[in-house]
Amino acid sequence: KVVLTQIIFYFILEDFVFYWGHRVLHTKWLYKHVHSVHHEYATPFGLTSEYAHPAEILFLGFATIVGPAITGPHLITLWLWMVLRVLETVEAHCGYHFPWSLSNFLPLYGGADFHDYHHRLLYTKSGNYSSTFVYMD
Repeated sequence: KVVLTQIIFYFILEDFVFYWGHRVLHTKWLYKHVHSVHHEYATPFGLTSEYAHPAEILFLGFATIVGPAITGPHLITLWLWMVLRVLETVEAHCGYHFPWSLSNFLPLYGGADFHDYHHRLLYTKSGNYSSTFVYMD
């Protein structure tokens, strides 16, 4: 129960922190000098999820570690969280909506369709800033 509770907490907290950090990266100056590296691919594929400016990796990476930093999880829980987080971001950037995609089963889960839309529009009007869920967008 503890592991599941922590993982759920991490996903919710990460999504909230990521949303605001990602939204800030879409301001004109930060987009031009930092976040545009990630948006070089208008049609992303799985590996582009990790393709970003080093400053962006540090900035948005904070969203991934803030939950474990607060709770101090067991090492296995931390590893599980990191694996699930990477799988989620690769799936969101894969460009395919599979029958087994979580967006088919979780109503608030964004998935590939949600994030593909984000990569196709101009930087200031794109929306879809969340990493996992759609409730903030």
